[in-house]
Amino acid sequence: MFNKKVSRLIMISTVGALLFGCGSDDSSDSSSDYAYVQYYNGSPNSTSTSLVLDDYSYTSIDFADAMPRYGYSTGDADLEIYGQDEDGETVSIYSDTVDMDNDDNHLFVLYGDYLDPQLLDINYNREDMDDLNADDDYEYSKMQVLIANVATDEGTFDAYISLDTQTIDDAVMLGSVGYGSYSDSTILDTEDYIVYLTDTGTKDVIYTTGSMDLTTETVYKLVIRNSFGAGDIKVNIDSVDSTTTVDNYAALEATADYRVFNGLESQSIDVDIASQQETQYLYDISPFTVSDYQSTSFNDYGITAKDATTKTQLFNNLLVTFEQDDVKSLLVYQNEDGSVEGMEITQDLRPRAYEYKVDVVNLSYDYDDLSVYFVRASETIETAEYTLTDLDFVEEQSTTLPEDFYEINIVYEADNGTQTLIYQSDSLDISGDSNFTFVLTPDSTSALGHRLTSLE
Repeated sequence: MFNKKVSRLIMISTVGALLFGCGSDDSSDSSSDYAYVQYYNGSPNSTSTSLVLDDYSYTSIDFADAMPRYGYSTGDADLEIYGQDEDGETVSIYSDTVDMDNDDNHLFVLYGDYLDPQLLDINYNREDMDDLNADDDYEYSKMQVLIANVATDEGTFDAYISLDTQTIDDAVMLGSVGYGSYSDSTILDTEDYIVYLTDTGTKDVIYTTGSMDLTTETVYKLVIRNSFGAGDIKVNIDSVDSTTTVDNYAALEATADYRVFNGLESQSIDVDIASQQETQYLYDISPFTVSDYQSTSFNDYGITAKDATTKTQLFNNLLVTFEQDDVKSLLVYQNEDGSVEGMEITQDLRPRAYEYKVDVVNLSYDYDDLSVYFVRASETIETAEYTLTDLDFVEEQSTTLPEDFYEINIVYEADNGTQTLIYQSDSLDISGDSNFTFVLTPDSTSALGHRLTSLE
C-alpha cells in the first residue's frame, strides 16, 4: 500500500552514488568500499517508478526498463520505491531496509500489482567471472547469466540456454524459476546464445528467443516479465546488463495481431494482406468502422485496398512489417486530391494504474499543426492541463491521462492567431481496462465537418 506522501523535492544526499558499467566492460569496477545496485521496473500496471536509497532518488524508469549499475556506500540503507498516486503525486509505494556488503551486487526488481507491489532482490556474485577474465595465463572471455521470473499469473518455467548454432537438445539448464524467484548464475563463454522456456520437468519448448548477443564480459540478468502483445504466451524476456539498455526478446513462436480502420466517408472497402507465405482477406469494412483483430505470422506484407462494391483498386502493396508479438492498426484515409492511402500505428495494450495512454491520429487532409485539448469539468481550453500540439496530417501523437471525464477539443490556429474549432466531443469517461486511440477524419455530416472515432 502507499505509505508516505513525498511533499518535497528529493535533494542530493550526502551518501555517494557512483555510476559504473556504462562502458562495454564493467569488470574493473570492484572495490571493497562499495556495494553495487541496479533497479528494474517489472510491475506490469505501474506508473514510472524510481529507486530511493537513504533519501537519494535515482531517475524514474518505466515498465520493462532499468537504471544502470551504480556503486553505493556499504552498510544498512533505507530503501524505498517512489511512484505516482491517483492524483499524480509522488508517493512511496514500497519500503524496506537493505544491507549493502562489500562488493555485493543487487538488482532490485519491482513486480506484481502496482497497488500492492513486491520487490525481488537479485543478489549475485561476479568474483569468479572477473578472476577468469583477469587471468593473464589464459585468453578467457567469460560472461555470467541468470534468469528471474516476475511474470504475474504465468506460473513456473524451466529455462535453458544454448549457442545460437545449437538446439534445445544441446542446451544447458539455467534453472526452474517460479514467480518471484531467480536462478543461480552460470558462467559461459561470451557468444551469441538462444534461451528457451519449457514446461516444468520437460524439454517441451513453449518460448524461444532470437539470437541474443551476450558477448560482453558482464553479468546478464534475464527477466521473464508480463507481455501485452499478440502471442499466446503472455511473457517476454528482457536482458539487463550493467547499462541503461534493456534488450527485449519476444518469443519466436508468437504471432502478430492487426485490425483495419476505414477512414473513408463514402466507401466500404475490402483489404488484402499478402506475404510470400499467406494472404488474408477482409471484406466490406464500412466507413468509419474498424475490423476485429486478426492474427498473422511475423513477416513483411503488402496491403491492398479496394472499393467493396466496384472492386476498384484504391491502393496497392503498402508495405507493413509484423514482428512477433506486434499489435497494429492499419488506417485507410483519403488525401486532398481524392487518392487513397494507408498508414500503420502500433497499439500499446498495457493497462496502467490510475492512468491511460491516449493516442490521437490526424487523418484530416485540410489541417496541419492542430492542437488537441483534453478539458475537464473545471477547465477551459486555455487552462487545460493535458494537451497535444502541432499535430500534422497523417501524424500520431500520444499522451497519458489520469482517470477522469474529458471533453476533447481540436483547434486550428491560423498564422494571424484566429482559432477554428475543428471538433468538440461530449464528455468522455477515460477509465476502464484499456487505453484509447482516437482518429480524426473529415465527415460532411458532422456539424463541424469532422468526426473523432474511438478504435476501442
